[in-house]
Formats: sequence, structure tokens, C-alpha cells
Amino acid sequence: MTLSASMIRQDNALRARGGLHPADVTAAALLAVLSLVLYAPLGFRLAQGHYLEYYNLAFDFDPIRTVDALTSTPPDFLNVKHPLFVLLRPLAWPLLALGLTGKEAAALLMSGFGAGTVALSYAFLRGIPVERPIAIALALLFIVSGAQMFTSIIAETYGVAAFSIAATWCVGQARLRDPARFRRLRYGVAVLVFGTTVTNVVQSFIAEMMVAWHRDGFWRAIRRCIVFGLILAVPIVALACAVWFHPLLAELRDPILALKHVWWEQTKGPRTGALQVVATFLGFSFVSPRYSWLLLPEGINMRDFRAWSFGGTGQVAVVLWLLFWATGAVAALLHPRFRVLAAGLAVALAANLIFHLDFQFRGSLYIYAAHMHFLVFALAAGLAPWLSGRDLAGRIYLGVVTLLIVLFAINNLPIVVRFTQDFDQVHLACTPPCADQAGS
Repeated sequence: MTLSASMIRQDNALRARGGLHPADVTAAALLAVLSLVLYAPLGFRLAQGHYLEYYNLAFDFDPIRTVDALTSTPPDFLNVKHPLFVLLRPLAWPLLALGLTGKEAAALLMSGFGAGTVALSYAFLRGIPVERPIAIALALLFIVSGAQMFTSIIAETYGVAAFSIAATWCVGQARLRDPARFRRLRYGVAVLVFGTTVTNVVQSFIAEMMVAWHRDGFWRAIRRCIVFGLILAVPIVALACAVWFHPLLAELRDPILALKHVWWEQTKGPRTGALQVVATFLGFSFVSPRYSWLLLPEGINMRDFRAWSFGGTGQVAVVLWLLFWATGAVAALLHPRFRVLAAGLAVALAANLIFHLDFQFRGSLYIYAAHMHFLVFALAAGLAPWLSGRDLAGRIYLGVVTLLIVLFAINNLPIVVRFTQDFDQVHLACTPPCADQAGS
């Protein structure tokens, strides 16, 4: 047997057990470093301006609250939508100890989570399995996708949410092959998912249901999900009581007011149609369009991605990307080894799309793109598993992905770079912080 054949056999054996070849660990680390080299300077540059000091300057993000949650004393505990996010504060302490400002430390921390999401995306692709050169190319495409770059440089909860969702599906993929793997880790990941954004925990249950149904059938899977939820509730309740002890004590004294507070956390304002939801999460999330501008009641002229308006490169990129995605999604659902996992991803994506037909904040949708970005990307890669051992088809596919990387970079990078410089001076009708936080 040749050495290359031996390595291939070892690689396949490792993947069958849910593991990664040492070369893949190295590749994932290098991709993470590469993305960090891109994201960190951009995030640091953005932190030099005023963007992180205000609400709603772009995309209805509230970065000032996230900066305060991670670096200020006392912290902003955010709200019931992000109940445990404040527990990430220790990750910012070393950066603050180096003399960085709160804005700089928070931005670099998000860049680290963005780099971690890239590494997880590559690991996910290799586990499907996708051949290494194609997996690297797809990971590079993910690095320069629009929402991934923005959430990796803006201090907001969405960068952590994207990381936790990628981790959820990496763990689910490994457990689909061997349910004994990551039995405890899945709870830690689910706590991170819930603690960052409570609604995203639905994806943890979908992944758990996928594994249990594949192994035990539907009715036993229901029972296993109930047990999973009961066990998961223990650390969540314990941590929530520790973080929110005094507010919970106050709410218990006036439960009616507590219910009102939860009710007031609902989003408000006009809703868009289904076509806009699909266009935003499948299209704008990957290929950034020109800005739309919205004059807010508090005096901010907010930029957002709302209209199908691209430059020449962007127009080519978004059409090619949507064709690529549709082909990949169909191929994923048909692949004998990928289709169970693809079905779980598709259910999670469909649930999010339906949810956001109603759950919107005054027409803003891009604010929630990170919650679906990995799902869309993972389904887009669905044609790649079919290409194993097909040299010509593999080279053609690699060429298409490379073309998309170039188009994404040409379109998205200038938009992101300019974004980091656009807030060196801010002229507003209100003083910071401009307060309308319902979209957080």
C-alpha cells in the first residue's frame, strides 16, 4: 500500500469516528489565524471612531451596550434576550490589562469569535466529508462573506451567536456518526447558545432531535429531547439566578410587572414580506448591497441593507451565489451520507425564516443575519460531498468557488473597510447614547 493510500484510509477512519486528521487541525488553525489577521485590524480601526458609542448607526445594532456588557464596571446586563452574555467578561480582561480601551477590547474579542467560527466551519466541511482543497476554498469564501465580516468586527452579541451556532452543528454532526461523542459538551454549547440569544436554543433542540431520531426513531427521539431539555435547564437556571439574582428577586415581588417587562421586549414597527426575508438572509448576508438609509425618530440616519441594489461585481456575485446555494441545498438533501444532517439544517433554517416573518424590528432584518448565516453556508456546500474522487468535476467546482471568493472579496471588502472609517465623525440630533434598544 502506498503512503498516500494509507493516509487516506487513516483520514476516513478518523472522520468515521467524528475526528479530524492532524492536517485538518493545522488547516483549521491557519484559517483561523488568516481570518483573525483580516478581522482584528478592521475591528480595531472601527473602535477608533464613534460607531461603538451609539445605538442604531447601522443595521439597528446596539454596540454600546455590548461594549459595556464586556468591559464596563458595573456592566450592562443586556436583557432577557441575552441573559448570560455578561459571563463572557473574563475573556476581555487580558485585553484590558494590556491597556486597550473598552471599545478596542470588545472589538478584538469579537474578531476572535469570528476566527473561531471560521475554524468550526472548516471542521464541519471536513466532517461531511468534503475533500480538503475544496473545504479550504469554501472556508475562504465564508471568511469574506458579508455578515461574517461585519459580525466579526462589530462589538455585538451576534458574533458570539454565530460561533455558538456553528459549534452546535459541528457537535451534532459528530454525534450523528457516534452518539457517544460530546455528550457533555453539547450541554455546554447549548448553554452558550441560550445565554447569547435565547431563541437560538431551538437549534440545539433540532440538532438533538436529528441525532436521536436517526438513532432511535421519532417517539424515542421526543423523549430524549425532553430529557435533554430538563438536564439543560439545570445549568441555565443556576447561571441565570446567579447573574440576575437581584432583578429576579425584585420581579418576584411584582410578577405582573415582570410579565410586562417580558412583553415590552417584543419587537415593534413595520414588517416586511417573505421575499425580503429570503433576499436578506440568503442574499444580502453573503453579498453586501448598497446601503439603504432610514431616518430614525431619535435623529439618526441609519444605514442598513434593505434593497436589491448592487454594483456590477455585486450583481454578478449575488446571482452566481444564489445559483450556487440552490444547487448545493438540493444536492445536500439528496446525498446519502449528508441528507440527514442537511435535513436538520434545512429545518433550522426554515424555522428561522418563518420566525422572522413576524419577529422584526421596524423592518430591520440584517440585524438577525448571523443566526442563519452558518445554516445557509452549510447547505450551500451540499454539492461538494458528491465530488469525492471526481478529479475533473472537483477542479471545475473548485474553480467556481474560487471565482465566488474573488467576487465576494471585490464587492464586500471595500464596503467593510469603508465602514470602519465612516464613523470618525458623527453628527447627530441627539447625544449618546441615542436610546431605542428594542432591536437588541
